[in-house]
Amino acid sequence: MKTADLRRTLLSCNDRLLEIGGEHLYYTRETNAPGCHRLSLLVYSQAAKSSRTLASYLIMKPEYRMHSFAFPDSVLVVMENGDSEAWILKLNKHTGAEEQLSRVRFAGNFAGCCALDADHVVLYSHASRRDASLFLEYRRHTGFGQAASLYDLQKDCCWSIRDPRICAGAQLIPFDGGGERRLLAVKAWGTEKEKQKAFLEREWVSAPVEDRVWLCTLQQFLSSIEAECPEVPMTCTLRAGIDGMVRCAGQDRDSLYFRAQYFPTQDQQLLAISKHTGAKRRAASLNLSPSEKDASFLAENGHFFKLSDLPDGRTHVQGILNSTLDTVYSRSLGQLAACLDDRWLLLRDILCDGKDSLLFYHLLDTQTGHTTELEGRCAVRNNTLVLF
Repeated sequence: MKTADLRRTLLSCNDRLLEIGGEHLYYTRETNAPGCHRLSLLVYSQAAKSSRTLASYLIMKPEYRMHSFAFPDSVLVVMENGDSEAWILKLNKHTGAEEQLSRVRFAGNFAGCCALDADHVVLYSHASRRDASLFLEYRRHTGFGQAASLYDLQKDCCWSIRDPRICAGAQLIPFDGGGERRLLAVKAWGTEKEKQKAFLEREWVSAPVEDRVWLCTLQQFLSSIEAECPEVPMTCTLRAGIDGMVRCAGQDRDSLYFRAQYFPTQDQQLLAISKHTGAKRRAASLNLSPSEKDASFLAENGHFFKLSDLPDGRTHVQGILNSTLDTVYSRSLGQLAACLDDRWLLLRDILCDGKDSLLFYHLLDTQTGHTTELEGRCAVRNNTLVLF
């Protein structure tokens, strides 16, 4: 198990871990001072056990919030204050050099963003006082209260997105597969409980109730948006009507995973879609055995585990895909947050008195039974336990 101890490096809650790339960890730091706000990009070397600052910027408007995205050679930072503009900063991840700083304006107020790659960002906005009449007309024609736009850093140009799936809030998940950049669009209807309730009350439900998953290449997406096409040419690869449900369950280097359930029989399956070919397969069954009353599932970097509570205060953990783990742990140590190397369990416990809460972590070695209490916060990135 690899461990990176950053407790003397990430000094405040304003430090944000971006990425673990080999022996290097990239993170941002925000520091506040009267009248100014500083954003820094830093890299930590696990070999040298030290950090260095790649870039540091003075932000004259301290109310701006930062959204950071890491790519193989660049870091994108979207800075916004909830108004009708955003600043997009592109930094070289290896040297810290500024590659671009752009100001993007759009109708309405900022509502969110998603970086598709190092040069393209989708920006979401909703009605503002200034653009209230515009959004009222937009909602009358489309039925949507949210708008979306695509900004191209290389062309320094922003296009309105007309595709109703994107404007309605479909989750965009970019990934690499088959030698090119691809895009997954996921539109889930309501929460899991809401979807199950809709099935039980289906006699009175008249509106369409569907979960859908679409695939396309990033180039197809970009070209259609720039051509102002009403819809992006995406292929529907998974669909569940009112009698079922499809939800994202994670990904690994080669596959995208989805948890699927058919309500009439309560059959649950873990489905996998190849990132390279788009081929679909049943990866694992999530059905319970006759002796099991209930169970939950944990997905992490393509590893899937079934958790069943035992009457003696312990939880049984069983690997069901890409894992052979079969062990138990005491729930007094907390809830399972992650599993590393099919051996170590990271357990999280929260103590709350109604006003304040304290977070505790334990690391359990399932081979030796030894438990270590960890100080501070923890995260797992690329099978590395990060302490900060």
